Amino acid sequence: MKHEYWQIYGRLAIAGLVLGLAVLLDDLFTRPLAFVSGIPQVLVGQYVVGIFCLILTLIISRVMRHAVLDGLVPAKTGKKLPQLVMDITGIVIVFLGICFIFAVVFKKDITALVATGGASVMIIGIALRDMVLSAFTGILLNVEKPFKQGDFIRVNDKWEGKVEKITWRATYIVTGNEGLLVVPNLTLSNAVIVNHTAPDTRTKRTLEVIIDYDTSVDSAERILYAATLGAPGVIHVGPPRVVAVRVERDGVVYQVAFTISDYDHRWKSDHAVIKNILRHMRDAGITVSFPKSEIIQTQHRAQIADRSLDILRLVQQCRIFQPLPVTICKRIADMLVERHFAANATIVNAGERRYSLFIVGEGMVKRSITNRDGAMLVTERFIATETFGRRALFGCQPQVAAVVAETAALVYELDRNALMTILREDPGLIDSFSHSLALQSWRESHDVRTISEPGPAEIKRLSNLYRGQIHAAYLVST
Repeated sequence: MKHEYWQIYGRLAIAGLVLGLAVLLDDLFTRPLAFVSGIPQVLVGQYVVGIFCLILTLIISRVMRHAVLDGLVPAKTGKKLPQLVMDITGIVIVFLGICFIFAVVFKKDITALVATGGASVMIIGIALRDMVLSAFTGILLNVEKPFKQGDFIRVNDKWEGKVEKITWRATYIVTGNEGLLVVPNLTLSNAVIVNHTAPDTRTKRTLEVIIDYDTSVDSAERILYAATLGAPGVIHVGPPRVVAVRVERDGVVYQVAFTISDYDHRWKSDHAVIKNILRHMRDAGITVSFPKSEIIQTQHRAQIADRSLDILRLVQQCRIFQPLPVTICKRIADMLVERHFAANATIVNAGERRYSLFIVGEGMVKRSITNRDGAMLVTERFIATETFGRRALFGCQPQVAAVVAETAALVYELDRNALMTILREDPGLIDSFSHSLALQSWRESHDVRTISEPGPAEIKRLSNLYRGQIHAAYLVST
């Protein structure tokens, strides 16, 4: 590297140093040279100063091209400038230096020279306009960094994809169908660019579903919410949102909005959510609305959602009831009591002797566990399909903590009398409940990501513990 720089600057520096000394010595150098050559001493001095300024101009031009444009700028931005930019910069510096020499050193009128140079620059600028603008736009993109390599961007709602690389002339984007899109930077200078990766990779997804008027808004909302939240493989950032946005001729339009953690997984997440919504709607007897024409109405009438099927599906989604057969889940669904709570309303108090299990159907509730001094220990939140109050129902113990509705909530209650009726009809359910409680208790106290299932001995011990509690609480003989 040192040898390369010596080749670039060494000879010019030596020549400039010699001429600089000649300029400083003035009479001691120019007078003998004028005497020998026969040229006037003043003119000899002008030539010496002019050559010195020309060498200094060449040194400045090379420093700007090699040290700044080809060294400092790429080191700061990580991108190499086009050769055209460096060449134009060098030509401009040399031209300005020549104008300075003629005007200041030789006292010449440079109007014609400036006019000729300006016309030449204008012609070159017109010919290379797009290329120069693209290069300078590329510089701004690499300095301001509205997006970087690896980001997912959308340009003018027209092109979308992952940024492969950014040069000074164009930006390369890999589209969704694995095609390579080359967008000139000049186009990006006036484009509306949406960066899906900034400030982070989270992205909000929205889907719209049209459901027939015969389906109640509560049923549709609950089905869509549970289906979105339970879509396998989807990592949600916060709870989803389901709202009825407008009424159309064919039915009610529901918008399902959810936020995922990684924009790169958007298609996979959309597919999983749509697939799960369709499955839940099919299980609940709800179909997407058909157009309201006379022929369609008579031949393809959309099915009316059965409220009992809606509640049955909610029971089957609860972890504690998942192992049970459909007939038992239906019996439990028939025993549930519907409770509505406004936001900030208390559902149960800590220590309350309310021997009931609660299933969240809509909204969000919060359970707060405190110590004897009133200090907060644990805060838990429950959303649709989640339950609280297992000990109170199956062990007839007081409620362990206060539960408050954070939002307007729909909660279904299964009390002690209902469970006693179910167990009297089928005492064998004690074993099913004991095993389900044991499995859920074990999963809550272990990291299921590292251990898939408990050992037989452990699950048997926990099952015996819960079986004893249920026997003691309900006095059911084996």
